[in-house]
Amino acid sequence: MKKLIIPLCVLLITLFTVLLDGDCLAQEQISGGRTLAAVTKPEVVAAAHFAVAEQAKVIEKELKTATKLSLVTIISAEEQVVSGMNYHLALKVKLNGKRKKAEATVWWQAWNKDAPYKLTAWKWK
Repeated sequence: MKKLIIPLCVLLITLFTVLLDGDCLAQEQISGGRTLAAVTKPEVVAAAHFAVAEQAKVIEKELKTATKLSLVTIISAEEQVVSGMNYHLALKVKLNGKRKKAEATVWWQAWNKDAPYKLTAWKWK
């Protein structure tokens, strides 16, 4: 019986290690991959407000008329670590009183004091 204890322990430890290969443990963040972010996170909210303000400027420039674009809610958000942070946002907005959905990507670099945010994508849904 004593001779079986050590091999049995080794077998159990090996089996336990194989079963918990990482699938059952917390997932590692993949460098450059997207992860979910809370829609109430201050950085996400700031990025959403920036995206809406920038898109309003784009619309006004294209239409050459005053446009009212406002944020209604942030539907979902994802973060992506790059040279800074990308915020991928699904938004509900009001465009001249009509509710619409949009997807926006905002790039943020904390160390860029002159212009830390940049709207890199806006797509109407």
